[in-house]
Amino acid sequence: MNLKELILNIVNDENYEVMTIKELEKYLQVDKYTKKVVYEELKNLEKENKLRISHKKKIMPLSEEEKSLIGEISLAQAGYGFFISDNKDFKDVFISKDNLNKAFDGDKVKIEIIKAAEKGKNAEGRVVEIIKRANKKVVGTFQESKGFGFVVADNKSIGQDIYIDKKLSKKAKNKDKVVAEIINYPKKGKPEGRIIDIIGHKNDKNVDIYSLAAQHGIPYQFSKETKKEVLYINKEVKEDELENRTDFRDLFTVTIDGRDSKDFDDAISIEKNGENYDLYVHIADVSHYVKRSTAIDYDAYDRGNSTYLYNVVIPMLPKELSNGICSLNPNVDRLTVSLKMTINKKGKIIANDFYKSVINSNHRLVYDDVNKFIDDSDSSVYEDEILKEKLLIFNDLHKILRAKREDRGAIDFDFTESQIDVTDDGKVLNISVHERGSGNKMIEEFMLAANETVATLFGYMDFPFIYRIHEKPSKDKLDGFKQALNTMGYNIRGNELHPKDFQRILEEVEGESEANVINLLMLRTMQKAKYSKKRDIHFGLSTEFYTHFTSPIRRYPDLIVHRLLKTYIDNRLNKLNQVSLENSLEKSSEHLSMTERRSEDTERDVEDLMKCKYMRRFIGEEFTGTISSVTDFGIFVELDNTVEGLFMYKFSPDRFEYQEESLKAVNTDNHKIYSIGDEVRIKVINVDIYSRNIDFDLLEENETVSQQQESLSWLLHRKKIWSRHRITRQWGKKY
Repeated sequence: MNLKELILNIVNDENYEVMTIKELEKYLQVDKYTKKVVYEELKNLEKENKLRISHKKKIMPLSEEEKSLIGEISLAQAGYGFFISDNKDFKDVFISKDNLNKAFDGDKVKIEIIKAAEKGKNAEGRVVEIIKRANKKVVGTFQESKGFGFVVADNKSIGQDIYIDKKLSKKAKNKDKVVAEIINYPKKGKPEGRIIDIIGHKNDKNVDIYSLAAQHGIPYQFSKETKKEVLYINKEVKEDELENRTDFRDLFTVTIDGRDSKDFDDAISIEKNGENYDLYVHIADVSHYVKRSTAIDYDAYDRGNSTYLYNVVIPMLPKELSNGICSLNPNVDRLTVSLKMTINKKGKIIANDFYKSVINSNHRLVYDDVNKFIDDSDSSVYEDEILKEKLLIFNDLHKILRAKREDRGAIDFDFTESQIDVTDDGKVLNISVHERGSGNKMIEEFMLAANETVATLFGYMDFPFIYRIHEKPSKDKLDGFKQALNTMGYNIRGNELHPKDFQRILEEVEGESEANVINLLMLRTMQKAKYSKKRDIHFGLSTEFYTHFTSPIRRYPDLIVHRLLKTYIDNRLNKLNQVSLENSLEKSSEHLSMTERRSEDTERDVEDLMKCKYMRRFIGEEFTGTISSVTDFGIFVELDNTVEGLFMYKFSPDRFEYQEESLKAVNTDNHKIYSIGDEVRIKVINVDIYSRNIDFDLLEENETVSQQQESLSWLLHRKKIWSRHRITRQWGKKY
């Protein structure tokens, strides 16, 4: 426990008797050397609004009301916003544009209530103190003027332009996309900043995608030091690198990836061993090339993971590594870390071994072809008879492992995913539903098994490690989920639900009209998976131990795992400083969970951008869609191709009443009721590329048939602002 935590524990203890600063110092038995440290920490805690210090130097805990009035500002594009308290039970407070006191979107603030809440209306407040600024960097378009310029932020919730002195413009030209750092928030006038990066001209190829990446804080350029180090990396495996490695080059080995993939970090081999299967999972030995504390390593850690933005990839590693020497390309020697699992016919792993190894992949396969061969029984896809035989054995084992995982209750969400075809210059050709076949599911099962096996090894050793955890749903969310299902005719009893119960629900509704709604309800009930040094369950996979080991080219956590695993293979774990390792893993877990969320947010924004680009050509056209959400400001409708748009009540000549209890909308002029899951006709009336919003008009001539009859009021979290509607469908990500 550090000093900060110690002080807060003392002050917030229910038996705490108010002390002065001197009394606290005496209580802590500080000496003259640490007295200053304690005083500085107290002042920092006061500044952070964690406690109060009176004019008589008394240290006071914050009241519940004071705590509730500290939180974050969420701004709408119109300039007003909502205060979201750190106290989750405290209802959001409306903040008008005039009462923001120059607070920006995401700022940590303290407010006061100026108007109490009324029926159907939020309380109104005023920002009285800005505790911490969220936007130190702003991405936008530079507007040049004589002697100075302005940056107009891409994020429209940042309501003010940023003033840039000419000396601080970095020679940016008019209409350049730039990154500006805010250096001053004056009491009067616009925020002042300086240009720290020029992304490109507003009309340059893919500049909109790189701007979104920069907006989310993703580094998209490697350092000069990294570029220098890359020059000294071998382009092929040398003979002396094979020393102390197991030679698996004679094994029949394949990779299976998407058709456009260029970085292959996993390969598989299989042998039938009587009634058992010997499955080999070979993973690129990235740690051989990326050493600790090198520039490449620092850049990789900073990024945390690769970010895939359709026609643009921001890789974790330079392409010389990710697409070159680390990638398990066919018919070339590659260094790997291999896991051999012996699996019986019931799907139980009865033995496993780890190797530092070398492989030579026989084939680079793509999912589409494998799916044709297995799912469509199209034997003409391949000529190699050995390959055909191996694929059938792979498929047999995949079915066994899948059945085993389903039997223990692993949750397998069935969402429709977008397939967006984009040209190199960013033109969107088509949007369709992405279908997952046996090839996709096969690799997923094998990688899940490998990840679990590695985590189990370190879990039973009780050695410091980085786990992938997925905590149980909270009681509040679980209660809401059960209530919603009960109203739809699905009775769920018991105070706790096992993953198996969730899987059983999904199986029960499969093929039903409400299946997608229930999948979404269930997803929103779940916690977010994250990295942790603490061993905990992975609820969604229904397993006690889980980690990420199979993708070190594109995920830094996997690289950490590889380094630890190779130390184990070399029998050198006892030489590691476990205390230092624990501290390092704690810091890394937090950072890498953040970088993952950052990439997901960017990927989601780019997906919205691509869908907007595509739908611009359909303005004025009509489509059939399904209501995905009903809110107090409008109805979200999802089309068959996964594109989602919003019908807003205020733009309709008819009057609509939102029924929060049942999450329905009623057209009070014709008494039509709109519920989640209803099929409706819409017209595309507007597409805003910059805000990434699509507006629909609801066509009233078509009757809707209500599919959900009762309360789903808990469904939407924070429904005030359109952009906050977004919900990740990537809780599981790729194994």
